Amino acid sequence: MLESPQMPLRSKRFRLVPQGDGESELNRTEFAVVDLETTGGRPDEERIIEIAAFVTQGGKVVREYQRLVDPERPIPPFITYLTGISQAMVEGKPTIGDVLPEFLDFVGDAVLVAHHADFDTGFLRAELGRTLKCDLPNGVLCTRRLGKQLLPWLPSHSLSTLADFFGIEIRHRHRAFGDAFATTVIMNIFLRYAAYHGFTRLDQLYLLEHGKLPVV
Repeated sequence: MLESPQMPLRSKRFRLVPQGDGESELNRTEFAVVDLETTGGRPDEERIIEIAAFVTQGGKVVREYQRLVDPERPIPPFITYLTGISQAMVEGKPTIGDVLPEFLDFVGDAVLVAHHADFDTGFLRAELGRTLKCDLPNGVLCTRRLGKQLLPWLPSHSLSTLADFFGIEIRHRHRAFGDAFATTVIMNIFLRYAAYHGFTRLDQLYLLEHGKLPVV
C-alpha cells in the first residue's frame, strides 16, 4: 500500500505551508479521486479497462480501490503500449456491469475528483447509462481546472506538468492506480492552497474551479 498522500506546499517555484481549519466544510468532505484507463477516447464507442480511486478526508486517504475490467472487446495495441494492460490481463476479470455497483458503493456520497474530469466522468456516465440505466449522482471537481485557477502562470496544467512542479513522482504513469494517487496528492495540495486563500466551503471550491471566485 502506498503511503497516504500528504505533502507540504512546496515546489521549485513557490513554498506555502498554510494550516487549514480542521472544522471547515472542506476538511469534513470526502473526495473520491478517480482515474480510468480505457480502450480509446470516445465514451460512446470505447470501454473502461481499469478503475482506481482514493477516498480522502481532511488530507488523509481513508480507503482505496483498484480493479481491472474486461472490456469484452480487443484492447488496441497502442493502448497496451501506453498503459501496459494486455488482453491477457483483463481476460476473466469482471465486466463493467459487475464493477460499477461495487465502485458506487465504494465512492458513496464523496465528491468525485479527476484530472481532466470530463474524460473520466464521461466514461462513467456512459457506462452507468448503458449497464445500470442511471446517471452519476456525485458532485465532480477537476484538478486540471483547479490548477488553471490556482496556478495560472504554469505553461501547462497536465498531470505530468503539475506532478513535476510539485516534485511528485508518478509511479506507473498511465496506469489508473499510479495516476489516481498522483492526482490525490495534487488535490490535497490544492485544498490546502485554497484554505490558505480563505476557501473553506465546497460551494466556494466549485465557483473557484470555474473562475467565478478570484484568488487573492
